Amino acid sequence: MTTTKKRMSTQDLVLTGILLAAGTVIKAVFPKLPVTPNFIISMYCLAVLLVRPNLMEAIGIGVVSAILAQLTTGAAVPFINFAAEPVAIAACFYLAKIPFGKGIAGRILRPAFVTFATTFVSGSIFVLILSAVLLSRGSSAKYVMIYSVVLPTAAANMVIAALCYAPLRKVLKLSDDDQAKAAA
Repeated sequence: MTTTKKRMSTQDLVLTGILLAAGTVIKAVFPKLPVTPNFIISMYCLAVLLVRPNLMEAIGIGVVSAILAQLTTGAAVPFINFAAEPVAIAACFYLAKIPFGKGIAGRILRPAFVTFATTFVSGSIFVLILSAVLLSRGSSAKYVMIYSVVLPTAAANMVIAALCYAPLRKVLKLSDDDQAKAAA
């Protein structure tokens, strides 16, 4: 007999909501620099790593993240986040299942790797769709943005998640055993 994971608890939903709200507010007020972290992606990666939702719950978080990202976007083509975020969070869901072990590997490398890769997936989808739309309008494609914007943003998000993950685990009283069971 196969057992299914329990649904997200009220505490899980509240934590996810707080993380997404914080990411949205920080993204909205953070100065626009040539390369700016995407705080919404950092926060949904932390939510997936801490809460361990099932795949459909994760995709739901991705859709909510796309809605929130739409509120703060300055993109030339709106609504691309609705394609990028659900796919990226699905990648995040599967990447979070990779066993990293205990200690530094689990507490620093796991959130760093998962967040970097997830941001890269999201940003690459965003840039590819943006480039296709711009090409269809007769403008030049922006593929170079994958290297000039997406990779530095992924690196910034990686640092944010790596710095926040261990303190959040401590506040939430999550043990290494809880994370190992969730990764299985």
